Amino acid sequence: MRYAKLDETGRIKFAPSSMTEEERAQGGYLPYEEREKPETPENIIPHNYKPVYVEENGKIIRDWEAYPNYSEIERLKRKLAESDYKVIKCYEYSLAGLPEPYSIENIHTERQQIRDEINRLEACE
Repeated sequence: MRYAKLDETGRIKFAPSSMTEEERAQGGYLPYEEREKPETPENIIPHNYKPVYVEENGKIIRDWEAYPNYSEIERLKRKLAESDYKVIKCYEYSLAGLPEPYSIENIHTERQQIRDEINRLEACE
């Protein structure tokens, strides 16, 4: 069995396996359990839930919380995928020694902005 505690920011900290039962108790460590990710049609994409840790009934439990921005995250991922062909085409032209049909710098900048926004939304900011 694993033992863990939550720090002041809600982050989890696991007890070293070498700790005695007394040391775990003195350190505030509690038994640790994990709940299964909810099975819904929406969680085909793995980023629609994020793990959260709660203290409940004398245990630390990993539970799951739905991303509040799931629809926007999915829209941005589709937008990112829609520009994949431009990256592939630029790479193909590059390999053939031809001038790029699109500005790879512009494509990269636009795609990175989308990735940054996805990351921000996934962090639930």
